[in-house]
Amino acid sequence: MDGKEVEVPLSELLNGYQRQSDYTKKTMEAAELRRTADAETQKAQQERFEYNSKLERMAVQLEGVLEQQSQIDWPALLESDPMEYLKQQQLFQQRQALYQQNMQERQQLAQQFQNEQAQAHQSYLAKQQEDLLAKLPDWKDDAKAAAEKTAISKFLKEQGFGDEDISSIADHRHVIVARKAMLYDQLMAKANVQAKKVQEAPQRVVKPGVTSNGSADGRTAAAKNHAKNGTVESAAAVFAQFL
Repeated sequence: MDGKEVEVPLSELLNGYQRQSDYTKKTMEAAELRRTADAETQKAQQERFEYNSKLERMAVQLEGVLEQQSQIDWPALLESDPMEYLKQQQLFQQRQALYQQNMQERQQLAQQFQNEQAQAHQSYLAKQQEDLLAKLPDWKDDAKAAAEKTAISKFLKEQGFGDEDISSIADHRHVIVARKAMLYDQLMAKANVQAKKVQEAPQRVVKPGVTSNGSADGRTAAAKNHAKNGTVESAAAVFAQFL
């Protein structure tokens, strides 16, 4: 400490090592729990997908036999063979019940899948918002974030994006790119205005023996260069002349 060697008690070193070890262990356990949870979720989804496929195949088979039985002339069968009539009626009712049960189970699976998709989407949006605030900490101010979001939406509409296109943007990287593009356009617009003002300003006539205004000459040169090139660098050069 301060260039001097300091002896640290062994007990303190051991305690520090133990704390770090505990932290590392807990971090690894948390990561393992997440991996296990993800693996279990994927396994459950796969099993549910396979079960739904079986239900769909069963439904096709039931629809086929029910269609065949619907072609039976029930009054004629009752008249000619009452026992067969009762047998076919019982089979028909059983198959109808199975088909209804099959439909209900498939609907439940579909609803469960939709719920999981919605939950996953909400988790995705939360993560994107977290990443966005990490890169744009100023947006933690709700008022500032709302103002810039409105400006970005207006900018995107001017570029031909529709309301649905804009509202569907979820990836924080797309927001970052759109914001940078907007700020770039704003910078270029301001630089163009400044360059135009400089170009339109009356030129001073410098009399022989009188030193010219270096700042004015620099602004004029920067404005002409920006008018010719129109780059970010030339725009920055224009602004630099006014600092």
